[in-house]
Amino acid sequence: MPRKKTVQPDPEQTFTLDDGTVVEVRGEGSWEIGRGQHKKNKYDEWRDEVLGWVVDHYLTPQGAKDVTEENDFLQSASKFDQALQDTDFYPLSGDDSAVRKRLYPDIVRHLRIFTNLVEEQNRNPK
Repeated sequence: MPRKKTVQPDPEQTFTLDDGTVVEVRGEGSWEIGRGQHKKNKYDEWRDEVLGWVVDHYLTPQGAKDVTEENDFLQSASKFDQALQDTDFYPLSGDDSAVRKRLYPDIVRHLRIFTNLVEEQNRNPK
């Protein structure tokens, strides 16, 4: 006998872009239900908190900050791991390999995206 389909919670907000793409805004209480989704959502929230901390160190509304080599903790995954240990964002579970192997590449990629967005915005102000 087949299982019942999972009833997904409604998104907090839905809107359509000019090109017809439908965007759903979800938050705590309206996350999609599925295998492993709770772990993914927890990781995404953690990544976003750390990303906010990193963006404060590396970006301003005018563009990228001049960061000295000794203060540049995104030079390597191990430097990032060391810098993160001094914050409240470090995982309490003791599994620090996730910081170097998964979180560090995500943070570097997202920071590059944000840097490009700020530079593009500054080149073409509206």
